[in-house]
Amino acid sequence: MGKLAERVGALLFLRLDQALTLEKAAKNLRDRLVIRYMVYNGLSPMEVSEARIENLDPVECTLFLPRRHWKRNCVADVDPETVRLQVVYSGARKKGPLIRNKWNAHFSTNGLWKLVKVAAARTAMPGAERISPLVLKRTFAREWLLSGGTIGSLQKQLSHKHLWSTAHYLRFVLEDVRRNHARLMERVAHEERDERPRLVS
Repeated sequence: MGKLAERVGALLFLRLDQALTLEKAAKNLRDRLVIRYMVYNGLSPMEVSEARIENLDPVECTLFLPRRHWKRNCVADVDPETVRLQVVYSGARKKGPLIRNKWNAHFSTNGLWKLVKVAAARTAMPGAERISPLVLKRTFAREWLLSGGTIGSLQKQLSHKHLWSTAHYLRFVLEDVRRNHARLMERVAHEERDERPRLVS
C-alpha cells in the first residue's frame, strides 16, 4: 500500500484486483451485493442498511437515498451489473429492504461490517483482517479518481455537501501521481539524452 499506509499503520484501500478477490470470496449473492454496493458504488454501511427496493430504478441505474448527507435526499448512480444482480436477488419483491438479514428485515450497520469482515477472512490477501467497509469506500473513491473521474463528480456521487469533504480522498492517489510524474521525468530525461541537433530552416 506504500508509504502513506505505513505511516498511519492501517490498510487504506484495496487495489482493484484485491477488490475483485474480495467479491469472489462472498459466500452468496446477498454478500456479493453488499460488497459491490460499497466498493463499486461508494455506499456506506448505513446507506446499504437503510436502502429500499422501491428506491432503486433499474432502468436509470440510480438509487434514491433519503437523508444521505446533511439529512438531504440524494440520488446515487449504481453500476448496471449490481442492478442486474439486485433484480435476481430481489426476485418478485417490490418493497422492503434492498438487502435483507436472516429475519427478512433491514441489516444493521454492525451486521454489514461483520459480513465484510467474514468475506475478507476467506481471502488469502495480506492484511485481510483490516478490511472494512471504510476501506471499501476509499477503494471506490480511489478507483473513481484513477479512472479519470473528477473530484467534483466524486462529490456528486458521494452526495457530499462540501467539496472539502470529498477532497481528502485525493491523498489515496498521491503515490500514483508521484509514480506517474517520475515516469514522465524519465521519458523527458531519455528524450533529452537522445535529442540530436536539428537543422533549422
